[in-house]
Amino acid sequence: MTTSNRVIAAEAAGGAALASIAGLLIRPDDPWLTGSQLHPAWLVVVVLAARYGGRGLLFALGFVVAALAGCALLAGDSAAVAFAGLDARVRSTTDLAPLAACILVAWIAMLHESRMARMARRLATADQERREADDALAAARDSLLFLRNRHDRIDASLSLWRDLAGRLERGDAAEAAGAALELCTIRAGASAGIVQSWDGTSLRPLARRGHWQPDDPRPRDIIIDRTASAAVTRRLPTPASEVDGASAEDSDVAVPIIDGHSGEVSGVLSLRGVSPSRLTAADLSDLVIVAGWLAPALSRPIAIPLREAL
Repeated sequence: MTTSNRVIAAEAAGGAALASIAGLLIRPDDPWLTGSQLHPAWLVVVVLAARYGGRGLLFALGFVVAALAGCALLAGDSAAVAFAGLDARVRSTTDLAPLAACILVAWIAMLHESRMARMARRLATADQERREADDALAAARDSLLFLRNRHDRIDASLSLWRDLAGRLERGDAAEAAGAALELCTIRAGASAGIVQSWDGTSLRPLARRGHWQPDDPRPRDIIIDRTASAAVTRRLPTPASEVDGASAEDSDVAVPIIDGHSGEVSGVLSLRGVSPSRLTAADLSDLVIVAGWLAPALSRPIAIPLREAL
C-alpha cells in the first residue's frame, strides 16, 4: 500500500526539526554548520530516501532547508544571511558525496517499491482468480448435486414405472387396479379413487386409494354416484362439471373401462380430489389411456376381493 504524501511530509518535518535542533546545539550561531564536514541533517535525508524513495528524498531536502533557514531567522539573522548557509553548502564539495548517496538510496528504494507494487498487483490478481475458482468449484458442486438428485429421481421414477407396468401387465385384477390408481394420482393429482368392475349384473370393487371424504371413508356405489353413472352411460371420461345434479358427494371425474375385444364397459375408474375446472383434454386423454391399460386385467382372476392402495 502506497504511503500518502501527508505522512511523508509529517515525518520529514519531524526529522528536519530534530536536525535543526542538533545543528543549534552544535553551533548556536550557525545552524547550517558551514565549517563542518557533514551536517546531521543528511541522516534524516538518507533515512527518508531509503524509506520512501524519491518522494522521501524531496520532502526531506525541502523541510531540512526550511527548518535550518527558519532557525537562522529566529537567531536574528536577515533573510540573506539565513540562506547564506545554504549557498555555502551548495558550493561545498563535501556535500556531494552524501547527496549522491541519498540519490542512490532513493533510486534503490524506488526499484523496491516498484517491484513490491507489481507483486501486490499479481497477488491481487491471483486472489481474484482464486475467488473465481472457488465460485466455479461451488457452482460445479451445486450442478453435480443437482444432477445426482435428478439421476436419483429418474432412477426412482424408472423403478416406479417398471413396477406399475409389471403390476398392470402381470398382476391380478385387484393389483392392476391399484397400479392404475397410483398412475392417476401421479398424472391427475387425485387424492382418492376407486376401481369397480361390472359384469353386466353387479358391481365389485377391486381397489381403493385414499379417503373419499372426511366424514365417509368409503366411496359411494357406482349406481348412486352420478358422475360414474354418467361415464358408464356415455362411455366417455366425464368430469362432474358436465353432469347435471352432481354434488360434492359424487366423483370429481370418472372414466369407463371398456373391454378392447367386446367393446363393452367392464368397469369404471372414479377419482376424487381432482378439480374439474383444471382438467384439460390432455388430462382426460391420459386417464382414458390408463383405463385402457387396465381393461385387459379385469378379465384375470381376482386374487383379493378389495385392494387398499397405499
